[in-house]
Amino acid sequence: MTDYQMLVLDIDDTLMTSENTISDATYQALMKAQEQGKKVVLASGRPTPSMIETAKQLKLDHFDSYIISFNGAAITSMADGQELFSQRLEAEAQDDIVRYIQAKGLTVLTYMDDYVVMDKANDYSHIESQLTGIPDRYDPEAIANLSQLAKARMKFIGVGDPDLVAAADAELEGRFGELTYATTSKPYFLEFVHHQVSKGQAIKVLCQHLGLTLDQVIACGDGNNDLTMIETAGLGVAMANATPLLKEAADHITLSNDQDGLVPIIRDFMGVSL
Repeated sequence: MTDYQMLVLDIDDTLMTSENTISDATYQALMKAQEQGKKVVLASGRPTPSMIETAKQLKLDHFDSYIISFNGAAITSMADGQELFSQRLEAEAQDDIVRYIQAKGLTVLTYMDDYVVMDKANDYSHIESQLTGIPDRYDPEAIANLSQLAKARMKFIGVGDPDLVAAADAELEGRFGELTYATTSKPYFLEFVHHQVSKGQAIKVLCQHLGLTLDQVIACGDGNNDLTMIETAGLGVAMANATPLLKEAADHITLSNDQDGLVPIIRDFMGVSL
């Protein structure tokens, strides 16, 4: 049996149920895993601040663990709040990304000063705020003047009708050269980060820091933005509710997020006594 030491989990629709809660069975299994010396890490497209509450609920601060945010653009220690790694988009890429999103009829969304900021509203534009708990605001002027901001952004999202998102995603290949990496976490989100950033790359950085091998890692997810970590980890697990692309790439498919799908992974693959 492989000596799995680290469990990396997506949050939405993987750790969380459809009701946006952690089931008692999943919570207890994760507590047992950490008490028995396993490392639990959260990896999400969410911004760092919106992950803190969930991480503390799972006592990642107590167990000296980490969170991977912005689809891998930042790794933060829960023990002291310090960033182990961060990578912002290159300034020259930002305006190109914004123009592309707008040309495809999508809302431009990014994060500024503890807000989710957008250039226009549509039927899907408030979902990010609802998922993350970060208030949103309509500020097209800020989006139009990104080059004047002191800091480049960690991530942009093109938000809109799933058909428009799919069309924009399909036309991306080669569009930005090596300036950006784009992925979809939900059918209505097209997410852009630095080209060297992904959840999979973040796992590599974290393993090097912790002295673990990739073979000792299990990664669980449901969305296409989980693909790189599913492919990178020693055992890549797709939830039953995962996208077809992720299921095809996974080494194992577990039960859905509403059926405590993480519990058998913790028990049967990590060898945790529950």
